[in-house]
Amino acid sequence: MRRTLIVMISLGSLGLVGCSSAGPGGGPPSVAAAATQPAAPTIPIGEALGGVLGGPVGASLTDDDRQAAWEAQTAALNSGQRRSWRGSHGVFGLVEPGAETSDGCRAYSQTIYIAGRPNRGRGVGCKQPDGSWKMTS
Repeated sequence: MRRTLIVMISLGSLGLVGCSSAGPGGGPPSVAAAATQPAAPTIPIGEALGGVLGGPVGASLTDDDRQAAWEAQTAALNSGQRRSWRGSHGVFGLVEPGAETSDGCRAYSQTIYIAGRPNRGRGVGCKQPDGSWKMTS
C-alpha cells in the first residue's frame, strides 16, 4: 500500500512538470522555496563510531538509535560530562568521558543496554580541527 502511494505521488508529480508557464515578462516562473527539514547530522559507520557503538552491538541498532548514541557520545566528549541517551523499544545507553589529553584526545567508556542487558566498551576520541571527533579505537 505504501509503495503504491509513493508510485502514485511520483507519477502525479511528473505529470505536473509540463504545467509550468513563464512568469510576467517571459522569464522563468517563480518557484516558492520548498519547506525542508534540517538533515540529521551524518554519523560515521562501522568501526569509525568507536567503542561498543562501532562493533556488532552498534550494528544491531536502528539508524535512529545509532544517531542518538552518536550524539550523546560527541556531547560527552565535548563537555567532559557523562551523557545518556534513550532510543526506541527500550534501547538506551550512557557515555562516561575521561580527562582530555594535551593532544585533544579523550578516552571514554560506553554502555549500551539492549533488552536490559549491558554491553560495555571503551574508546578514544580525538578532536579534529573542524570541531568534529574522530574515534581512534
